[in-house]
Amino acid sequence: MNIVKITGYPLSADLGAVYGGGNFAFSTARLILVKVETDEGITGLATLHGHAMKEVCAMLPQLLPLIAGTDALAHEAVWQKLFDVSLDSPSSTHFEPRRTVFTNDRFPLLMRCLAGIDIALWDIKGKALGLPVWRLLGGSRNRVPAYVTGGYYRSDQDCMQFHGELASYVDEGFSTVKIKIGALPVNEDLRRVAAARKEIGDDCKLILDVNNAYSWQQAADALARFEAYDIHWVEEAVHWYDSVQGLGKLSALTRIPLSSGESEFHAWACRDLIDHAGIRIMQYDATRGAGVTDWLRVAAYAGLNGVTMSTHHQPHIQCHLSAAVQNGGIAETFSRAARDPFWEELYTHRAQLVDGEIVLGDEPGFGFDVDWKVVEKYRI
Repeated sequence: MNIVKITGYPLSADLGAVYGGGNFAFSTARLILVKVETDEGITGLATLHGHAMKEVCAMLPQLLPLIAGTDALAHEAVWQKLFDVSLDSPSSTHFEPRRTVFTNDRFPLLMRCLAGIDIALWDIKGKALGLPVWRLLGGSRNRVPAYVTGGYYRSDQDCMQFHGELASYVDEGFSTVKIKIGALPVNEDLRRVAAARKEIGDDCKLILDVNNAYSWQQAADALARFEAYDIHWVEEAVHWYDSVQGLGKLSALTRIPLSSGESEFHAWACRDLIDHAGIRIMQYDATRGAGVTDWLRVAAYAGLNGVTMSTHHQPHIQCHLSAAVQNGGIAETFSRAARDPFWEELYTHRAQLVDGEIVLGDEPGFGFDVDWKVVEKYRI
């Protein structure tokens, strides 16, 4: 069963408001759908984080000549062949023009393409063998605990209050809630954290997501103040350029567990976070980094170092992975169509979000399919 075609579909949906985090703002939900076809009619699907989706979808067909005719079940060989596009090893005794297709400014795009192809190949593998991916990987559970992300800075409401939003998540069965911080001075965000804790009560866990908005010194000051509110973890606490050493210094100063990894796009960067940043929760994203194959390497290394894997976005895919590893943790979800319209509209079937858990099915592969009319509705 050989690979014959790769297609990317960039999807965008207007959210009707500006949502903000510590270091970003957006008004659309974005998603990349990747389809890999084989000569035996089995098709694999992947959904990816939507950053740079036009560029990713343009690059995907350029990679097909490298793997066309390759065994679709040979995920390691395909992964390495695509990854090697980023390398240029000496091959003769005289200079030859660089053989690689892509230069280093395009490596993040390459890795996202690799993620889409790799995830789709695991979907194909599960369909070919008649097994869901969580069973294919040796998992024994089909339920993964979930938290909900809300509490954004919003253009259409007062940022100092949550207007019952967080309490409604508790009513839906969530035992863990995440809010955004970092876009306002610490004194102001402290009011938001206090309001969040009051709204969800003492029994619900509270996660704070900084989205790289602080220097490590600012983060040290902020976390010292946040400790009083029993914080479950603080996510991506320092600026992108100091995400290893800065986090390492911060982890030595705070009792609050630190998490990171969602912005990394290969296992080597995740290794450095585990070895030097003192994180206790790894959030490497298979749909934003380098796929299932690389995620499993990170999970194995994290497990050896006592670090939990907590998934970021796309729970219908990534919960298959966390369900299959001993150090699999809680999964990020969005329970409102206003924040993630694709979860409600795009899929004809998928994993279910029930009472604060993701429930995986027994359908082969990742167990989801899409409504192609909805794909055309949101395709740009």
